[in-house]
Amino acid sequence: MSTEALVEKLQKAIDAKRLWKHVEWASHVRRDTGGPGEEKMVKYIIDELAQDEVPVKIHTFDAYLSYPRQATLEVRPEGEEAFQLMCLTHSFARSTGPNGLIGRAKIIGEGDLDLAAGRVAVVDGVATPIQVLDLDRAGAQAIIFVNPGPVIHHMIETTIWGGIPTPSQVDRLPGIPVVSVNNPDGERLKALLRKGPVEVKLVTKVDTGWYTVKLPEVVIPGTDDSADFILVGGHYCSWEVGITDNATGVAVLLELARILWQERNHLKRSVRIAWWPGHSHGRYAGSTWYADTFFTELRKHCILYHNIDSPGARGATQYILRHTSAEVEDFARRIVQTYTGQQDPPVHRPTRAADQSFLNMGIPSCSLYSFLPDGHPDKRLWTGGSASGWWWHTEFDTLDKADPAILEKDCRLSAAFIALLANTEVLPFDFKLLAAEIAETIKYLEQEIGTEVDLRSLVELAEELVQAAEDLSRKPVAVDPAKVARRNYVLRKISQSLNPVVFGLEGPYGHDVAERVPQMTAHKGAKMDGLSRGLELKYLRGTDRYGFLKVQTVRQINRATEALEGALELLRSELQQ
Repeated sequence: MSTEALVEKLQKAIDAKRLWKHVEWASHVRRDTGGPGEEKMVKYIIDELAQDEVPVKIHTFDAYLSYPRQATLEVRPEGEEAFQLMCLTHSFARSTGPNGLIGRAKIIGEGDLDLAAGRVAVVDGVATPIQVLDLDRAGAQAIIFVNPGPVIHHMIETTIWGGIPTPSQVDRLPGIPVVSVNNPDGERLKALLRKGPVEVKLVTKVDTGWYTVKLPEVVIPGTDDSADFILVGGHYCSWEVGITDNATGVAVLLELARILWQERNHLKRSVRIAWWPGHSHGRYAGSTWYADTFFTELRKHCILYHNIDSPGARGATQYILRHTSAEVEDFARRIVQTYTGQQDPPVHRPTRAADQSFLNMGIPSCSLYSFLPDGHPDKRLWTGGSASGWWWHTEFDTLDKADPAILEKDCRLSAAFIALLANTEVLPFDFKLLAAEIAETIKYLEQEIGTEVDLRSLVELAEELVQAAEDLSRKPVAVDPAKVARRNYVLRKISQSLNPVVFGLEGPYGHDVAERVPQMTAHKGAKMDGLSRGLELKYLRGTDRYGFLKVQTVRQINRATEALEGALELLRSELQQ
């Protein structure tokens, strides 16, 4: 069977009624990781797969999770009667204890951290973990976030990837209470603060600790003997009933498991499908555990991670190549063009979000997300999922926010992507764009900090990388199994060499913190976080921190040099074949 025929067969096999049945079932179950909702969801996954005779593994492990249980906020303006504001507290924020916390509130704007000490900081925006960390370190007593709209968004307040700190990360755990209020209430509070002193009383309860969780996984074996596989995943935990974040994703994973299992004899490469726990309450605890536990298999054989989150939202007609590595951008774009008719989908590079737990080990990523188009009345730019719908992470993410027709279309798109990637002879990794983005970033850094550290040799190396990547892109592979296998091996090793320096600091054996968690905003380019931190050097001249950062930057130059040299050696060796 040709790959095109396989795609057509898979897409025809998708059962829209089954997809919607899964979503309807989830609409009645709040799915807290480690709680009774998780047990119900896992049992449902097992039972549904069993009906289709699809074998499933259940991995059980302990995760460090956090559950916001209750919160109250009393506002006490000087000379006026006290009143209550509705609020939510957040995962990993500190509990106040039953007697609460009383303090003087103060509006803290951007750049005002030094004014937060000893005060309850009132801050605009959704409750992001980096703001909590910064205000905690600045000595704030507590934080009240004023959300941008009329609803309050559930959030998680740790920057620690996977939720579990290493011994050196323990001081990153939040040490203060945090609540959020909606925008009208927050503006009321700020208006009072502009008039005079306001005392507030917060009472919060957050349960944080170790919980036993379950991770279902389906392994669909391919027909070749390479042991290579595509990893497909999405979280099944949620805030509230979380229909578009991510009950719809659970439904797509179930349907993909069913149809791919039926056609397993026509797949060259294997496919692993995982339902992640601990996304919402443990900063991607499930995918982090999987990355750590199956590290060797992933490094040797995983060719790409395909995350499925928030498909099938109502009104979501704009497709975006979300969390898409540069080397697979052209491949993914062609699939979107072919199967949706959208000719120029926007492209976002991977970020520290969305269970991207595999970038540090060099595994490329690609997600094909449907979003609300610009100008749609439901779209809010500050949201981090649900196709940018205003209901993201709220009790309003209910069944009416999903669209069965869009859900089916999204499922069809993922089925095509997986089948085409599984069956392509030569992996569709083209490093021209990645090399160009790396070179552009390094040249920019050389212009900005070249007087502080020597980047000239790295600039030259990047230029050589660009040329070699372009040369390999033009070099066809002979129709010979051994040469095809070698090319695929080289392509994967190039990704493993370059991606860790592009996307992180920790390298393959650790997980970078979610220090900056962008929402659904466009980003293209090689971020090269390690090197880019050197941009602060020119502002630190004459301080001890200048010397500290300069040493770190030199080490990052060494790291990048080794990565580029390794990739260049692989490219040149393949060009000589």
